[in-house]
Amino acid sequence: MVLLFVINITALTTLSYNRWIKPRPAPLQPGQSETWLTLQKQVSLSSQQSQTMQNLRLSFEKEVDSLRQQLWEKRNFLLEGARNPSPNLNRIDSLIEEISALQADIQKKSVRNLLKDKEILTPGQQEKYFSLFKEHTQVRGRGHKKRGTGRRGRRWLKEDKK
Repeated sequence: MVLLFVINITALTTLSYNRWIKPRPAPLQPGQSETWLTLQKQVSLSSQQSQTMQNLRLSFEKEVDSLRQQLWEKRNFLLEGARNPSPNLNRIDSLIEEISALQADIQKKSVRNLLKDKEILTPGQQEKYFSLFKEHTQVRGRGHKKRGTGRRGRRWLKEDKK
């Protein structure tokens, strides 16, 4: 009985500390994210490089926001078309082509933005930047922040084969 009491008190104390006493990190400024702060630190951006890249990023986001909205709408139309008891295959094929075109447009704009970032960086920074970008874009697994290797594990990867 005493042991359970001690465990409960410990749990409540920990919960209280984490909820009300523990210092909170400073809120991020608009246009910043954890990913951005990590990039800024690991690539060792100067304040001018950081500001220039943030401006480019904000401009890029404005440019692709409408495309992302259109993509979301097309995907919803596709889902609704597939739900229909007698789906119109021509309409579904058309939506798939429109979705593909929007995705290609976003990809092109993303690469152009990446190349603009590259112009700002020194050769050493470029190496680190592209290394981080590769890690970020080639994450295996599914779901948010999962770093898994898929259903079949690592054995299917060529680089992991002996």
